[in-house]
Amino acid sequence: MSNDVVVYDDNIPAIADDSLLRVAQQAEQRIDAVIKIKKMALKVTNPRDWTDQGGNPYLQVSGAEKIANLFNISWRIDEPICETEDDGHFTFTYVGTFTIPGRSIQVTGSRSSKDPFFKKYEWNNGVKTEKPISAIDRRDVKMAAMTNLLGNGITRLLGIRNLTYNDLAEFANIDKEQIGKVEYKGKNGDKAPVAAPQKKTEIKDPNEPVTEPQLKAINTILGKMGIKDDFEKHQKVSRIIGLPEPEVLTSLTTLTKGQASKVIEGLTAENVK
Repeated sequence: MSNDVVVYDDNIPAIADDSLLRVAQQAEQRIDAVIKIKKMALKVTNPRDWTDQGGNPYLQVSGAEKIANLFNISWRIDEPICETEDDGHFTFTYVGTFTIPGRSIQVTGSRSSKDPFFKKYEWNNGVKTEKPISAIDRRDVKMAAMTNLLGNGITRLLGIRNLTYNDLAEFANIDKEQIGKVEYKGKNGDKAPVAAPQKKTEIKDPNEPVTEPQLKAINTILGKMGIKDDFEKHQKVSRIIGLPEPEVLTSLTTLTKGQASKVIEGLTAENVK
C-alpha cells in the first residue's frame, strides 16, 4: 500500500502547464499590438481630423481615411436602401464589409432626413422659416450615410473607438484646445448640435444671416481651390465651421455672418499656402 501523500495548493492554477504559458504570451503580444496600432493610427492624424463631442474626441472621416490607407484596409459596400416614412421623411442605409488581413467585419451606416442638419430655411424680412421636407436634398442625406459607414467601419475594425484626449496627446501630440468643439443645446428638451468655433471671430451681428458678398467670396475662393461640386463645397465649409463628421451643410445660405467670416478666413489661409 502506497504511503505517498498528494498535496493540493489552491494558489497553483489548474492548468499550470505550457498551454497556460502560451495563452499568457499570446495575450501579452495582443496587448502590445493594440497599443502599437493605436499609436500608428493616431500619429497620421492632425487636429482637423477630430471634433470634440460631449468632452470626447470624435474621429472624422478625413482622419479615418488616412488610417485606412496606412493599414491597407479595404471595403465592399452594397447598394444603399432608402426607406420613406408616411410623413415624407426618408432614411438611407448602407451596409459594408471592411477587411484587413486576418479580419473582416460588417458595418451599417444610416442617416435620416429628420436630422436637423438637413433642414433648409428661408429668410423673409429677418424671419427664419423652415422649408418643407421636399426641399431637403436626397443626395446630401445619401452621402452622409456613406461617410457615416466609412467612419464606423474603419474605427471598429481597428478597435480604436472610445479614444481619450490622453490617447491623442500621447500618440499624436494633439491637445484638446486644438480641436473644434460641438456643443448640444435646443428648445423644449430637443438637442441639436451647434458648432462652436475654435477662435472667436470679431464681426458685427455675427448671428445674423450670411450676406451676399460673403457667399460670393466663399464661392470664389472655393473655385480657385478647384472645388466646384456643391456637395464638396458644403463638406469643406462644414469642416471649417466645426460640424462633426459626417454632418454636412445642405446650403451655404444657412450660414451666419460669424460662420461665413470664419470660413473666408480659413479658406484664404489654406489657399495661400
